[in-house]
Amino acid sequence: MHTLGTGGGRTLIAIVYHSAYGHTRRQAEAVRSGVQDIDGAEALLVPVENVEQNWDRLMDAEALIFGTPTYMGAASAAFNAFQEATSRAVMSKGYRWKDKLAAGFTNSGTHAGVRIRRRPRD
Repeated sequence: MHTLGTGGGRTLIAIVYHSAYGHTRRQAEAVRSGVQDIDGAEALLVPVENVEQNWDRLMDAEALIFGTPTYMGAASAAFNAFQEATSRAVMSKGYRWKDKLAAGFTNSGTHAGVRIRRRPRD
């Protein structure tokens, strides 16, 4: 088991995700399970639909992990709406996430989220 942080308190790690069909939710739950295996860590699972009620907890998190499905080579519209909402809640109030650790994950029905056709070699 890994140890996180140097203080005696728990370290909050937030997992913010969008899932239209449940695939990204299952990934987010697996990430939460991994966070819970770390001594001193607390996981907060937040679907983007519930982010408005969780801004204060997200500000308290030391790390943020973002998850979204890949649609047509990009993040989902719902996840993009969450990203845009951070302008008001985070950036306009002094870049409140500037010292946080961040990570992300995605899933797609194709390799790397985009189907790439290779040209035959001459």
